[in-house]
Amino acid sequence: MTTENNDAIASKKAGRIILFSMLAFFLVFASVDAFFIYKALTTNTGVVVENPYEVGLNYNEIIQKAKQAQHDDINEAPLPTDE
Repeated sequence: MTTENNDAIASKKAGRIILFSMLAFFLVFASVDAFFIYKALTTNTGVVVENPYEVGLNYNEIIQKAKQAQHDDINEAPLPTDE
């Protein structure tokens, strides 16, 4: 009978160790997730312009205007002289 009791106690002890190990794992996992959520909500959002969607829609027009302005600046610049 004592060996059966010892086996039952050992099995119960192993079950508790597994239970607490799993609870500790998920507690650490949830704590890290909560930390990352906190940091994501409290740090810089990375937004550069007020209306990024509209700017994104007009991106090709913005690029074309910049290229045109650069081309106009090059054409208006005086040519260097060999004096």
